[in-house]
Amino acid sequence: MQDISEYIVVVDNVLPLSVCDAILEEYSFSDEWVQTEIGSGVDTSVRSAMTIEISRDNVISRNQGARSKIDSLIFDAAKKAIDAYRQKFGHCHIQEDSGYELLRYKTGQFYKEHTDSFKLRPRAVSCSFSLNDGYEGGEFGFFGKKKIIKAPKGGAVMFPSNFMFPHEILPVTSGTRYSIITWFV
Repeated sequence: MQDISEYIVVVDNVLPLSVCDAILEEYSFSDEWVQTEIGSGVDTSVRSAMTIEISRDNVISRNQGARSKIDSLIFDAAKKAIDAYRQKFGHCHIQEDSGYELLRYKTGQFYKEHTDSFKLRPRAVSCSFSLNDGYEGGEFGFFGKKKIIKAPKGGAVMFPSNFMFPHEILPVTSGTRYSIITWFV
């Protein structure tokens, strides 16, 4: 019998460090950052962070050459990540990802415990790419903080999106945490 926490996997070195740096160089100082939402809209008492949906055409078109290349490189990393996950769990059948959402958590920001799949957005596997080091806090907390995970720069945290995997992003205590999330369906 398998322990449910074994379905939470860190895939190291899936996003090249140079790509992480290129993403941050392109977007860190952008005027496109907006408040993150939860299923019912903005609620900063539940989710306190900023985001750019970097796969949207209107975002890519602001610097077509660089941003199209970034989107393609993230797609390649997402394919590597889900292939590694499927290799470990052969019963995981994935058809596509949801596009890429860049997240920025500054000191004090967080996302309270939640799950990623719900009626309006059914998802199978969640994937979060870590884009930087140099911050404290900001770890994934699973199962009421019984399992704490912090992926290294270029790594991805992957896990089932369903109700059995409640998780949170713990408050960043210093620095800024950048990540990209996508969901596989």
